[in-house]
Amino acid sequence: MQRVLVTGGAGFIGSHVVDELVARGDDVHVIDNFFNGRREHLNLPADRVHEGDLRDAAWMKETLAKIAPERVFHLAAIHFIPYCNDHPTEAVMINIQGTQNLLDALPGSVERIFFASTAAVYPPKEGEHLETDPIDPMDIYGATKAAGEALVRGWGAGSGKAVAVGRLFNAVGHRETNPHLLPDIMDQLNVGVRTLHLGNLDPRRDFIDARDMARAILAASDYVSSGADVFNIGANKQYSVVEVVEMFGKGLGEKIEIVQDPARVRKVERPSLLAGIGKLSNATGWKPEIDLQQTLNELLA
Repeated sequence: MQRVLVTGGAGFIGSHVVDELVARGDDVHVIDNFFNGRREHLNLPADRVHEGDLRDAAWMKETLAKIAPERVFHLAAIHFIPYCNDHPTEAVMINIQGTQNLLDALPGSVERIFFASTAAVYPPKEGEHLETDPIDPMDIYGATKAAGEALVRGWGAGSGKAVAVGRLFNAVGHRETNPHLLPDIMDQLNVGVRTLHLGNLDPRRDFIDARDMARAILAASDYVSSGADVFNIGANKQYSVVEVVEMFGKGLGEKIEIVQDPARVRKVERPSLLAGIGKLSNATGWKPEIDLQQTLNELLA
């Protein structure tokens, strides 16, 4: 059993990471400001849930000193790209300054840290993104995460502690807290709409169930016992928006139509995201187990 801290642990991915850690017997603490996170996502004692903000450096130092974690999973961030584009200063202050505040607050008890980065650090590309690809983000979110990667690597080099970076692709499943594609579709289907109003239809994305992603995050952290390493975390399969809607229709047993809504169309959108996951799979034996149709069927149920 280890004493573990998950920042953003009440969020979409964070809460699934918490579930995995609790299931294996760790003593789990969560820091969350509940901007997007939900208390009902957590099944933890009240004294293991710490409400606060990464931007409050003094609170972070006081809280981390009390928790004295041995391992940290840093998932707290502003990560919905349209929100980041509309609130760039907030994104920088939370994703970059907040990460530095966390690093400054880490006590000597910490031996490993996992940093949740993103596929958005990569420039647009057809085919698999590999960890050796250049870093050249096209939006503010990707830029903040690229900076966060540099910060945690610097902390690792200076402290001699282990750093695992996960570049997360498109998580889907239960407990989603941002209005991404699947929640948008579900919101419309749940009120009986069968002609969906959506934005960009052609982009292809690598969708991975949040439970598979949580297991991958733990596998990456377990693997990196010294130094620093980076891993893509995705499913190595991609689907267009049209294909996703067809899969929803299959799950419902109904025909679903699509109308493209100009107000929902993003002006800048990469055409393709596909995770090369061979590095993580070969290193740890992890592989995704839940296909997208199963995830969608569960959401519909």
